[in-house]
Amino acid sequence: MPDLDRADRRILREVQEDAERTSEAIADAVGLSPSAVQRRIQRLKKDGVIDRVVALVDPRAVGRTVTVVVEIEVDNERRPALAGFYKWVAVQPEVQCCWGVTGDIDYVMLVVVRDLDAYAAFIDRMMEEQPLVRRYQSRIAIKTIKRGLVVETD
Repeated sequence: MPDLDRADRRILREVQEDAERTSEAIADAVGLSPSAVQRRIQRLKKDGVIDRVVALVDPRAVGRTVTVVVEIEVDNERRPALAGFYKWVAVQPEVQCCWGVTGDIDYVMLVVVRDLDAYAAFIDRMMEEQPLVRRYQSRIAIKTIKRGLVVETD
């Protein structure tokens, strides 16, 4: 884990809120020069602290009106079969996130689709292409209360 000082953590807070802010604006907020901010941001990227810089798109604004939390139970946990499942999940555009979890289920996926028909097609495809999946349970979001990706840095 990289050694982050207070200034690094403050820069991370600022860029997580708005990565399009200028170095000058970030410098004003954290009390450093713009060139020092630029150097630190480059180092944070090089060290893998900043994984990538992306735009957060409101799914509803692009017609993706259904968000589903999918709980998945797999038949077994043999490594070769799981590798195929991981590769499949990684290329599915509907899957926003997927986590291996503890408890009664094995994985949780966050899926965003246009409508319930698109979700049904996704599930049909998953069940056909991934024989490792034994069972799934869907939890359809009816209201978004918070949406974001900010990671606390302190």
